[in-house]
Amino acid sequence: MVVGGGLAGLELAKVLDSRGIGDVIVLDAGPADDLRHVNTAEPPEAALRMWLEPHSDPSFTRPWTPLTPPHFTLGAGLRRRLGGRSLYWYGVTLPIEPWALTEPWWPAEVIADLRESWRGGESLYTRVERNLAAWRTAGSEAAQTELLPVGEIAGLTLRATPAAIRPSALNPDRWYAYSPLDVWRDPDTGESHRSPERVRIYSDTEVLHVHSRNGAVHRVLARCRTSGTQFSVKASHVVLAAGTLENSRLALQTLNEDGSAVGEPRLSGLNDHIVQGFFLRLGRLRAEQLLAVSRLGNYFAPCEPRSNLFYEAVQLPEGEVLVDVRVSGEQLPSSHSHVEVTPGSQYPWAYRVHAATSADDRSLIAAQRTVLQAVWDDLAVKAGCRGSLLEFGDFDNPLRTNAHVLPEAIGAAVEGEAVTWSSSLGFEDHEGGTLPLGTVLTEQQELKGVQGLFAAGPAVFPRAGAANPALTTLALSHRLAAHLADSA
Repeated sequence: MVVGGGLAGLELAKVLDSRGIGDVIVLDAGPADDLRHVNTAEPPEAALRMWLEPHSDPSFTRPWTPLTPPHFTLGAGLRRRLGGRSLYWYGVTLPIEPWALTEPWWPAEVIADLRESWRGGESLYTRVERNLAAWRTAGSEAAQTELLPVGEIAGLTLRATPAAIRPSALNPDRWYAYSPLDVWRDPDTGESHRSPERVRIYSDTEVLHVHSRNGAVHRVLARCRTSGTQFSVKASHVVLAAGTLENSRLALQTLNEDGSAVGEPRLSGLNDHIVQGFFLRLGRLRAEQLLAVSRLGNYFAPCEPRSNLFYEAVQLPEGEVLVDVRVSGEQLPSSHSHVEVTPGSQYPWAYRVHAATSADDRSLIAAQRTVLQAVWDDLAVKAGCRGSLLEFGDFDNPLRTNAHVLPEAIGAAVEGEAVTWSSSLGFEDHEGGTLPLGTVLTEQQELKGVQGLFAAGPAVFPRAGAANPALTTLALSHRLAAHLADSA
């Protein structure tokens, strides 16, 4: 049984189906009304608004109480619909960097499977990257292309950002990113073109609790969200794939269901990517000056410390160009951030999120701003803008959040002046780290102390690196599926 129908859970179910494993059940709390990616279903401005102003999205919900605003408040939450975040992400597929995917953080066996060789063949990263390359080209022969340099900025070498995206066949201004649902439904229309052979998917079904007996998974307590009816399903293998915070709640409930918990049980190590940046609107003359020495498109460059720089230049009407620059960096797991529950007689238990920046995080934030300043200085020269000192404010109380990258803010920005923003923790939807492999989980992603209870997604990452978590999430779902198939 798979709890959660997002990127991790559906990829796991898809692979189990392809391996001939029968009787796979996926329970997802959201509806299955529209299975299209938001950037296919909505015009570009509306899709961007649903991402940056999530309360405009009817699928958005926040089931936890945030203890440390603005972190895990504002735009932080869940997208409660079948497909989950696979219907919202931007498709960036970067592997976790070698400096983060290393011992003692990650188990040696998992490192080798991801990066070197898995089951006597190619590594998991290589296999998943090849699958995504074939998907991008609609199944035609697709070789892996090397990420060749395309330019530089502030001394950083830019390469095209690898992204698992396709243009819509129905609307030229729309696109979608990879979703495991693609094997079963048309990504342009959302209509089913074939049913899973061995997978049963139940939408609008909220998992309240996973019961154990004698140290092993016994049954799952769920509730139909449309009728409110509760029911139990026997299960010997359950995979938590409902997102890091819901996974944490469910794991804490199972670990403490015997009533022996003292105080409010918690899982520490919660982390998200630290992201900040600026945008710049250039009029026709300055845009022409910049494009004489650079190009339109989306590019990235690794930068210190433990970060990636993303640089995007987009054509606007009347010859204008929008430049969007951001730095995304690693927040190390620590005891400063955790998920805690209040045990009660009814499920689900209420839970809270405490997120804080450590001294290491503060150093990274300051260093990122140095990188952004250097990029702005270089851009100002190349585009003929007047340089300035970038001001962000305190990370916990920024001058602007990334909600300011909405069309009206871009249109109101002074041409040729950089506008800064910072993203609060939880907003990037990259949170993870509360159920790390090798400590809370075994190397096979099984919760220690509860036989048959597994977890998937970024929650299991012992360390996140700077990369978007999607590629590693997909790779580990393939690895877990093979393990479950072996034991079936």
